[in-house]
Amino acid sequence: MKYSSRFWLYAPLAMFLGLAAWAMIHWWSVAGALDNKLKAMNGRQAIPGVTISWTSQTITGFPFSLDVMFSNLLVNAEAPRGPLIWHSDRVAMHALSYGRAQYIFEAAGPQTLAWSDADNQRHQLSFLPASLRASSIANAKGLTRFDLDMVGASGKDSDGAAFTVGRVQFHMRRDPKSDALDLMQSAVEVKDPATPFGDHIRTLEVYSQVTQGSAFAQLLAGRAGWMDAIMAWRHQRGEIVNAPLHIQSSDVTADKMDAALVPRLRTLLFPFY
Repeated sequence: MKYSSRFWLYAPLAMFLGLAAWAMIHWWSVAGALDNKLKAMNGRQAIPGVTISWTSQTITGFPFSLDVMFSNLLVNAEAPRGPLIWHSDRVAMHALSYGRAQYIFEAAGPQTLAWSDADNQRHQLSFLPASLRASSIANAKGLTRFDLDMVGASGKDSDGAAFTVGRVQFHMRRDPKSDALDLMQSAVEVKDPATPFGDHIRTLEVYSQVTQGSAFAQLLAGRAGWMDAIMAWRHQRGEIVNAPLHIQSSDVTADKMDAALVPRLRTLLFPFY
């Protein structure tokens, strides 16, 4: 066999083995760095004002993805009216070991969410979702988009009243055309006596824009806390502009903004007040 023939016979195989070896080494390197970073973060502030802790973690996904499973995840975040606390029985985080910083999160098992609203009233929800997923996209400037989608949940509020949720969504992005954050919130078939729109929300869809979005730049980059961002936003005279909305519930039916709706909508946007 001539040398040229042997070259074309073995070169593709050698290239494949080389790429495979690079992928394995790269995954172990990235996974090891992530494991060390998470262990150092456990029980400490992930970003200013936000403390995250969990009892155990495992990393899998070799050789192209990073799949992290957390048990008993607890998030404690400072908010304008008091701490926002979320506890989840199990949370999974998925990402590729290469490419842009994009993460997918899944939560399973019992969930607990506690917060204070714009009127300083404390609330707590304990629920079990059929599906609870979120995703985030970041670049060199920090978080650029966050999406959350929960389907089929049931539970009890702080007063012991039962509630059910058909579907709830929240979306946030940095507006590509202006200095603002774009928000979208929606709900379908929410039955709970404590909702600000009555005991049965058939459909709710609210689009909002938070002006002076640059005030949140340090927060989205993970270098400042929520309280500092809110103070900067208020100093820059930021506003919340409510765009198109659609509400059908036992107490409200509306397709445009009305002054009477503002106090109810504040409940949806409580972190900004």
